[in-house]
Amino acid sequence: MQEIRSKLTVTGAGPAGITAALAAARQGIDTVLICERPVLGGNSSSEIRVWTRGAVGAGNLFAEEMGIWGELKLQNLYRNPDANPIFWDEVLLDAALHEKNLRLFLNTAVSDVSMAGMRIAFLDGIQLGTEKKLRFMSDLYIDATGDGLIASRAGMQYETGSGEGTLGSSILYYTRKEDHPVAFIAPDYAYPMAEIEKLVDHGGRIINERMSGCDCWWFEYGGMKDTIADEQSITIELKRLVLGVWNYIKNSGKFKADNYTLEWIGNIAGKRESRRMQTRTILRESDIESGRQFPDGGFYGGWYIDSHPPGGIEDTDAENCIQKPVHVYQIPLSCLYGEQKNLIVAGRMIGTDSNAFYSSRVMNTCALSGQAAGTLSAVCLKEQISVPQISGKAERVQNALAREDVFIPGRVSPDPEDEALSAQASASSVESSEMLAATDRMPLGDGGFAVFPGRKGTVRIWFESSEQKTVVCHLHADMLPNRYLAGKPDASFEWRLKKGISHQDLEVPETAWGKFAVLTFEPASQASLQCCRKSRTGFLCGTREKSEYREPLIQYLSAEEHQIYAPEKAVDGADRPWGEPHAWIPAADDSSPWLQLEWKEAAEIKELRIYLEPDLSMELVNSRAQHWALNHHYTRREGMPPQLLRRFTVAAYGDDGARTVLAQVEDNARRMVVIPVRQGSRIRKMRLEEMETWGKASPVIYEIRAYASGIKE
Repeated sequence: MQEIRSKLTVTGAGPAGITAALAAARQGIDTVLICERPVLGGNSSSEIRVWTRGAVGAGNLFAEEMGIWGELKLQNLYRNPDANPIFWDEVLLDAALHEKNLRLFLNTAVSDVSMAGMRIAFLDGIQLGTEKKLRFMSDLYIDATGDGLIASRAGMQYETGSGEGTLGSSILYYTRKEDHPVAFIAPDYAYPMAEIEKLVDHGGRIINERMSGCDCWWFEYGGMKDTIADEQSITIELKRLVLGVWNYIKNSGKFKADNYTLEWIGNIAGKRESRRMQTRTILRESDIESGRQFPDGGFYGGWYIDSHPPGGIEDTDAENCIQKPVHVYQIPLSCLYGEQKNLIVAGRMIGTDSNAFYSSRVMNTCALSGQAAGTLSAVCLKEQISVPQISGKAERVQNALAREDVFIPGRVSPDPEDEALSAQASASSVESSEMLAATDRMPLGDGGFAVFPGRKGTVRIWFESSEQKTVVCHLHADMLPNRYLAGKPDASFEWRLKKGISHQDLEVPETAWGKFAVLTFEPASQASLQCCRKSRTGFLCGTREKSEYREPLIQYLSAEEHQIYAPEKAVDGADRPWGEPHAWIPAADDSSPWLQLEWKEAAEIKELRIYLEPDLSMELVNSRAQHWALNHHYTRREGMPPQLLRRFTVAAYGDDGARTVLAQVEDNARRMVVIPVRQGSRIRKMRLEEMETWGKASPVIYEIRAYASGIKE
């Protein structure tokens, strides 16, 4: 038996396990990551190929999940613009191997958990291939296995399903079209065609020759079984199903499938649900719907409350899913631990009720839970306290998470260690909302919405109509809007449009000040909302059923609008939109933009952190097939985010006025850029300059933070 000693052992290497291990290792914690498979990524890996979705995929604007997970997704977009699932594996492996404080054990299954009272003493495991028996001995453990393998054996209570069953599992496949006919002879065990005909075309279960990847998500089975104990039989049944479906597509004569073949088919079922651990706090559906604020809020969710019938493909009388949209919501740190002294849980198995689970289970949310778990573990180990004692130190964990780019809705509080808060910000220019040039228009035949920062005063909205037309719209306000959720109107308007181009003036109601104002338009054929070049964060328009957004041509008629993108917004303590953009943007015609921070007295700075705009209203998925159904409401990114800084220089000035270049960054693919400063450097001014974005859009700087000590100290 080989003993592996570390400060922290993380078991499970899906999104939650990866982010937990990276978060802890980056904070100086000697960390071990155990993965039972040869590749990292869990359900997102090339072995299973579920694409990573979350709040934005469910209609929430400005809400894409960032932090470590966002860093990995952006790196994947940079290296792997076609979202090939094979290369996603390598992005994850590269990140794990890069961390000097992280040791990786692939193909390793935990076989036993040994307890000493309410503490885990060690884990025993076996590494396939090497034939090694391993004993993992750590001060603290994180269970990110999805099934709660460690937590259940450590005595943590759990629940499964809703009383009617659980969500089932799925196996996906990828198709490819060849330049010649390809025959398919089904294996004998595949479902017969007659059985497939009974299953399809019920409750949205539609098939065609082009469906591929996550179009096949409804190949769902196992919800009426034990998704742990019966995993093998569930997997084989799913293989019978998917090969039967493919045989039906190829050989029924109902599809133009002669030249199509299967490029890949999964052999591991993508599991949706098994155990939910009973933690200190249980997140409930009512918490999500009410937007409850928790004292220890640590991360967030925002996917639909997305329920599937437990019978899966056998339940042909039910819709294959019911998706209820929700606003982004807090998830407390106390959903990650119970009474065990040295155990934290992360991923889909955190403490929720069954309905809250339907939202929190998706991979982007799981990844945020992992970073929260890894950060929580680092604080516990550095403070030398047991996990349950963290309840009194939640603010320290929250501050560390915010510094590492984890958004906590409703908690926009400045980091007390941020020296930039005391600096005076200035800039070369500021984006305003004077008359812009119309470049496009959004037809209102199916209705639509427009979002803009709500400020005191009057806004002017521009329209175009082919005839005299009445347009009806309603206004409500949200801290972060969701295109599916039209809140209770604060005001309603009925405007008579002239033929051609015209405008309407709107006095912004006080209820929308300090929030995003959302205009919801009723269908109006022949009428369009005028749009302009997309450049101002916080201005969006679109339709309910599509995730394609434009910028509405909306002007502020008061001087107060100039404050929206003022340089001081880059040092206001918020690093992404919440109620307003919280960003500095230079004028569109500023060819040499710069942003400067100046202190009254020189400050000793060891680290700068710059938070940028990767287009937080557009999904970043890890992988996808070449074709996908429209009902996913997914819009593909075409290249790197145009507003993201690609190149820039960070310069510093001391008391003597001498200029020192701290960093010259090229081909940046990060939302949060960390700039180390030479130890002992005293800075009177720092300037972000020589900026160039990935596209033609102006740069967007959400926040610059400055620290007198590095995060690991």
